[in-house]
Amino acid sequence: MGASNSTRRVVIEDSSGSGVAVTVSQSVVRRLKGETESEPKTDHTESRREQLSDAITETRIPSRDSSQEVKKLESYYQSKLAELEKKNASLLKQTTAQFAEAVQEVEKKFLKTTGPQVCPDLQTKVYQCYQANPDQTLECSSVVRAFVDCVERARQNALLRKG
Repeated sequence: MGASNSTRRVVIEDSSGSGVAVTVSQSVVRRLKGETESEPKTDHTESRREQLSDAITETRIPSRDSSQEVKKLESYYQSKLAELEKKNASLLKQTTAQFAEAVQEVEKKFLKTTGPQVCPDLQTKVYQCYQANPDQTLECSSVVRAFVDCVERARQNALLRKG
């Protein structure tokens, strides 16, 4: 335990305020003082004190410019955030426009436009017949047959016009 050189930490403050730490061993301190090196002490309490003094952590003196650096970084990141928000808004606008175009294309392909009503007079007669004869629906079979024939003719005419 006592055979190893112990080190003492000394903090020297730079005039620029950067807080540079320099570690100096006990033997260097003794040599600077002009003392001769002595045999390491074997006393347990003194070696324990040296270990405890070595264990004390050094603190870095904060520089005076740290608040300015923080403000500078804060403004930098705020500008970056604003830039990203603008980019996000632009992408949202572009995506919304593309989605609207895709919806219109799908509607154009798959939604059929409705044409004019087919045989409206016969449809009204069928409805009136069912209202007049709720329990005797077979009474309306001739009107229903005429309506079905009219719808079939209209379908055939529509197919001939498209084809």
